Amino acid sequence: MTPEEHRFNALVLAFANLQRLMVFHNAVALIEGRELNPDLREQLTSKMDLLNEVVERSSQSRAVSETDVDLVRPVASYLEQEIRAYYDTELDGGDLGAQAAFGAAAVFAASYLGDGIMHMGRVFGHDDWVDREMQDKPNLAILLNQANGTVGSAVRSDFPPEMRGYIDHHVRVALGDRDLVMAQVDGLTTMLDGRVAPRPSERRDGLG
Repeated sequence: MTPEEHRFNALVLAFANLQRLMVFHNAVALIEGRELNPDLREQLTSKMDLLNEVVERSSQSRAVSETDVDLVRPVASYLEQEIRAYYDTELDGGDLGAQAAFGAAAVFAASYLGDGIMHMGRVFGHDDWVDREMQDKPNLAILLNQANGTVGSAVRSDFPPEMRGYIDHHVRVALGDRDLVMAQVDGLTTMLDGRVAPRPSERRDGLG
């Protein structure tokens, strides 16, 4: 990829992982019967709003300006810490609610990543990226429905075998992708410098 594509890829990965955190924390709050902490919501939404603005500007110019790179660097640092915390979620104690939230977050992150890769492909003329992600869309739609169902089951504290199976699958895939996701998140600063880091084509989340 070109330096500009590396920078844009950082935007795509950062936004998908912010959505991972938003879905996770929203799901945990919903399952626990409380509102999401307003400060946390503001932290996440403000960063996503910033990313949306930078993506819009960068799409028009097909380049991420140095000013926008500087604006996004704190988001990269935030994600390095918070995605690690997400992966440190206690999942071995039989808490199906925590597992449902953890797995659903991975499914939604995969969906947002796919959308971002398609957009990036259109911006930079990579039709093969767009075609590949379009082929994944039907499967992702099924997985998103499953993820919503697992969180709904957790809210009701009712886990029929089908939902337990979905939770188990989503968690196993999410944990299997931990090393790749962390490499991508830890590589955001490198990508913002326009240098080599994991490419969208190296995605192996197993969900798409």
